[in-house]
Amino acid sequence: MELSDIQVGNWWPLLFGVLVIASLSIIWVRKKGELFPDVNLLIDTAPINGIIDRLPLILGVFIVVLLMISMMDITTTRSSVIEKTARDFLVIVDTSRSMRENTPLLRENFPTTFPRKAGLYSGQVDDPGTIPELARYELARESLLRFMSALNPNEDRIQLTYFNSQVYLMSGFTTNFSFLTQQLEAMDPYVTYGTNIRWALEQGLNMVERYPSRNKQAVILLTDAEAKNTDDLQEQLYRLGQLDLSFYLLWITSDSTGEVSQQALDFLRSTRSIGTAYTIEDLDQGNLDQALEEIGKLESYAYEESKHEQVDLSESVFTLARWLMLVWILLVATIYHPTIVTAAFSGRS
Repeated sequence: MELSDIQVGNWWPLLFGVLVIASLSIIWVRKKGELFPDVNLLIDTAPINGIIDRLPLILGVFIVVLLMISMMDITTTRSSVIEKTARDFLVIVDTSRSMRENTPLLRENFPTTFPRKAGLYSGQVDDPGTIPELARYELARESLLRFMSALNPNEDRIQLTYFNSQVYLMSGFTTNFSFLTQQLEAMDPYVTYGTNIRWALEQGLNMVERYPSRNKQAVILLTDAEAKNTDDLQEQLYRLGQLDLSFYLLWITSDSTGEVSQQALDFLRSTRSIGTAYTIEDLDQGNLDQALEEIGKLESYAYEESKHEQVDLSESVFTLARWLMLVWILLVATIYHPTIVTAAFSGRS
């Protein structure tokens, strides 16, 4: 930490002090014998005793000087270098109807933070909360909640986007994790028809470019879709690769037989050319949690940032003057009381 760029707001106290000192000096030189008859007694005292005898006077003059300085509104700039570990995560979550697909996990064995409000992938049910199995989107939501709880809420930021046939920006980059939790709780109505990955990436990257940041930034795309490698999608993937971003695809396989279509293979090949793709095959094994945990570790880093803040020196000087004033009052009221001082000088003479 260092101080620099001292600035003075008011010069008149200094000018006033110089004028007073100059006036007193002239009076001292011309009429010190008339106005200060006891000055010879002070001059004739021994040097050490003279300083002690003059202590209230010296302290009083020093206090007056400090008070004048405090009225000059003096400020300075304090510079310091702090270590920042802030990260930005652009989280894009697939809320297409296929995310309602049930998983092998039973609700009674894996209680969730929020009740299920979206129905079945196919078929009707009166109360979604009574469905014994957990849906894919429920597991994704629980994993994101755990991922968020492992971040630093004072520095790390998350931007949350849902997409199906439409794109929904649920939050810009924010450290308000309570608000993000509310948005995750409100995910159920968005789990409906359509999957438009291209549009979701486009809108997310628009936000990144619109609000640049020094934080390390990463895009996390969570989907179970087998996206078709259209020219528009390739354009967004190329755009993502040109930005200074890390990219992670969390792909939940939609085929229980383990077979992957050529369309899905082409999409995975494209994403792996610009980032990292995690294939989540067994949701009941906690693979999604492990992938998000690994992403958090991979994106761990630190950088130094200069911090500059203005410091009011006048306030500190005024505080010092007040404490010295208290000392001066105590000295004058006790050991430098006129009766004690007179007795001391009488004994000395």
